[in-house]
Amino acid sequence: MARMTNSEHPAPARRASFLGTLVLIAAGTLAGLLLIVLLIRAFPSLEPGGQRFLFTDLDGDTFRHQPGQVRPPAENRVLEDGVRYDDADGFRRPARTADHYPIAVIGDSFTDGGQTPWTDLLAEALDLPVRNLGWSGFGPLEYQAIAEQYLADDHTWVLVAYFEGNDLSNIQTSRQRFGDGPVTLNLTKTFGAPVSSVRELSDYNDITIDPQERYLYPLIHHRPDGSTFEVAYISDYLWWLNGEASTYADSRNVRELRAALDAIRAAANGACVGLVYVPNKEHIYMPLADPAGNRQYVLQNARELMLGADGWLTHGDVAPVDWDTLAARLDNQRDVVAQVAQDAGYAFIDLVPAFQAAAPQTLTYYPYDSHWNYEGHSLTAHTVSEYLKNTPCTKRPSQAGS
Repeated sequence: MARMTNSEHPAPARRASFLGTLVLIAAGTLAGLLLIVLLIRAFPSLEPGGQRFLFTDLDGDTFRHQPGQVRPPAENRVLEDGVRYDDADGFRRPARTADHYPIAVIGDSFTDGGQTPWTDLLAEALDLPVRNLGWSGFGPLEYQAIAEQYLADDHTWVLVAYFEGNDLSNIQTSRQRFGDGPVTLNLTKTFGAPVSSVRELSDYNDITIDPQERYLYPLIHHRPDGSTFEVAYISDYLWWLNGEASTYADSRNVRELRAALDAIRAAANGACVGLVYVPNKEHIYMPLADPAGNRQYVLQNARELMLGADGWLTHGDVAPVDWDTLAARLDNQRDVVAQVAQDAGYAFIDLVPAFQAAAPQTLTYYPYDSHWNYEGHSLTAHTVSEYLKNTPCTKRPSQAGS
């Protein structure tokens, strides 16, 4: 019998060799992909498609809202340095992504911003995915439009983060822009070239310097242990707190707020709804400012919140206010909004007490910017998570599953 050789029947051996090569390629590819995923998790900035942001003291908004009134700090410290990623709709992508988000949060820059936004810290605290539907510069009418266009039908909680600094004024400017019709959303982001190094004061052409050093801000504040710290404010945010309760309650701003909250609740598809009340820095820290320092000059240039003839809130002429009068008014907007939210069927999650308790020892906002630092985002996440843990939610039976 003739002996068969490999050359006469090569297929099995070649097939085995080919399959082995495929297995090695597949294994190598999977190992490479796994390594990439692990590297991106360990070093998120390696992921392509993000937008780097570098935020420093001199980038603070207090300089630009009141040119020439804020003395720049001697050192331009780095406050945030990260990479931001957005989802398919343009909103900030959560750190914990999912096909289903039990919690959705709608808000402005206090929700959209920060190196680690409070929504991601909330997701960590509750061990639940949280969708971030925040957008810088938006107000309650835009929150309504977001709710109507982007809320899913399977959220358990829908939270609206209300900022007392400008949400009422944003309602008025949005109505002036869009009239009585629906608000049109523009979710297009425009990014400039990323800043990769810390800039000096001379590199900023939008910060006004007073050559005579007659700055109103920052103010000196005292801690219980006798140490001091400095904080700059936006005066207009303070004057939005300088009104009587009846002034807020009778305004068209508050009526429009109530209508927007009703619409958001209807768009929530039976989910429980909550209003997270975000205080401004002036509300929390101005009571700690040195009475003998520049606070007295801030008060001499006060503007009282009043009702205009058209029913919108407006500010009167410059008129001095004594501290006791202003201090008695600081909670008026909060109290009116709390009542409006509760009348609209919202849970009211008040951040004011937690921030006031932390204020003597901890700075929860940036000294030269109106927004929270990491401590502020962390405190918000803790306060909201504790509320939600202690407040069971059942979707409304008439709409659940719709």
